[in-house]
Amino acid sequence: MSEPIPLLLSLLLSVVLGSASAILAWREGSKPGARALVLLLSGQVFWSITLIFRLQAPTVEAKLFWMHAMWVGVVAVPLGWILFALEYTGRDRYMYPRYVAALAAIPVVTVVLVALGPYQDLLRIGITGSIDAGTIQNENGGVWYWIVAIYTYLVGAAGGVLLLELVLSQMFTFRKQAYALIGALIAPWATNLGYLADILATPIDPTPIAFSFSGVIYLFALRHFDLLRTNPAPNNRARKLVFDGVQEGVIVLDIGDTVIDINEPALEMLQETRDEVLGSPAPKTIPDYEEFPESGSFGDFLRVETRSGERSFEVEVTPITSDRGKTIGRVVTFKEITEFLRQEQRLEVLNRVLRHNIKTETNLLLGYADDLSGENAERMKESVLRIDELGQKGREAIRLFSRAREESDFRSLHTIGEECVREARSRFPDVTVEYRRAGRDASVNSVLDSVLLNAIENAAEHNDSDDPRIEIVTGVTDEQVTVEIRDNGPGISEYELSVLSAGAESSLKHGSGIGLWIIKWGAELLGGRVRFSDNDPTGTVIEIAVPPGEASATHS
Repeated sequence: MSEPIPLLLSLLLSVVLGSASAILAWREGSKPGARALVLLLSGQVFWSITLIFRLQAPTVEAKLFWMHAMWVGVVAVPLGWILFALEYTGRDRYMYPRYVAALAAIPVVTVVLVALGPYQDLLRIGITGSIDAGTIQNENGGVWYWIVAIYTYLVGAAGGVLLLELVLSQMFTFRKQAYALIGALIAPWATNLGYLADILATPIDPTPIAFSFSGVIYLFALRHFDLLRTNPAPNNRARKLVFDGVQEGVIVLDIGDTVIDINEPALEMLQETRDEVLGSPAPKTIPDYEEFPESGSFGDFLRVETRSGERSFEVEVTPITSDRGKTIGRVVTFKEITEFLRQEQRLEVLNRVLRHNIKTETNLLLGYADDLSGENAERMKESVLRIDELGQKGREAIRLFSRAREESDFRSLHTIGEECVREARSRFPDVTVEYRRAGRDASVNSVLDSVLLNAIENAAEHNDSDDPRIEIVTGVTDEQVTVEIRDNGPGISEYELSVLSAGAESSLKHGSGIGLWIIKWGAELLGGRVRFSDNDPTGTVIEIAVPPGEASATHS
């Protein structure tokens, strides 16, 4: 007797929809989760096909054959589901062969037992009777039958939990995908559970019929939700790359000061392994932890003895708060400044050398030059004075870096501009210096005064016109403070500007002094920029643009 037409049509529909979805997934190639989804859908299709052949088989022996073969699809579905969920959500660390082999152990053993057929008792497949000549009632039993059932629901639940994270995601696309995937899981799983619990009193397992419903969902998700093409797989990996890839050491603590996460730079700093650190109390793991503030910067440098010597770190403590503002933990960040401190020591030594040794030697040379006469003596004096000026500029550059590293000191733009103009008029009385200040004042970093003085000095010293003039124009907006120094001199050579543009001096290309470098470095230290252009009709315009200070600008 042939089977009811609706039953066969339902099974055929599940085969068609599952095959279409599997083909679409296969076409996505190596995208995260694509191959695992193909395995899942192929298992569903195989399960439905074997059930169709079983129902249509003319003899009991043939029906038993298809009942045995069906188990290949039965175990392929949960294996494909868990592999898909792991790879799709970015848990690719569990896709290594050893983990995949562990997850596939029960399905592989099941296939072996199916192949052995009646020669084993772990998975018994038989017939208890028939309702009619066509439909045969299952007999599935043995220890392995229940092991497969437990395995199926455990991995199904595990995959569902992984997808629940996407339901809570802030990205609507991933939430839609997660809802679709969980819906595709629930339909056959609930049907199968109803069958196992005898809630659905049917002579056959109706799970393949539910595959037609999940097939519709998979097909819709692949076509309209861009399943596989847009997926969250990079998220977890990216977080790991960012967490372990930053140069700073990071340690995450819970409210009880227990280490719950740590990145590679922090492990290298502590010279410990992850297993040794995780779960340990912070005071026993982190040097001087008791002196750290609840929030903010550690007042001193943290010095840690390592095999390569002493290393120094800046420490920042940031509270972790819940949505309600309650502190639930802290993040401790360690920024290594060992090389920075060494450079600072070197600059201090260099400053002393420039201040004392060069000054001493230039004074001696000037004394020797006084004992000489003629053109050579004057040239010698000029060279010595240039050496002394270079020493002064070198010390000024060092002071500039030191001031920029110290806590920011903000002053009025108008005040800085007026002071620079007064000094320029005092040092260069033959140069006409005009100051056109902005209609509103602003707070700026006090380092700007060194930058402006050097720009004005450069414009004055190299201005060989009959009527040397310098015009200083300031401008203020909410986002930017600009200062233009305009002169009518010969202009800065393309050679000099190319050296500045390159950002460094080479053995074949040298600038004539340090003043222009101080202008460039100072603007950059303030988070701004400097631009050089030609003035009309002659001369140079140096435009310095820096961000205003925290204090709001005021109208004058």
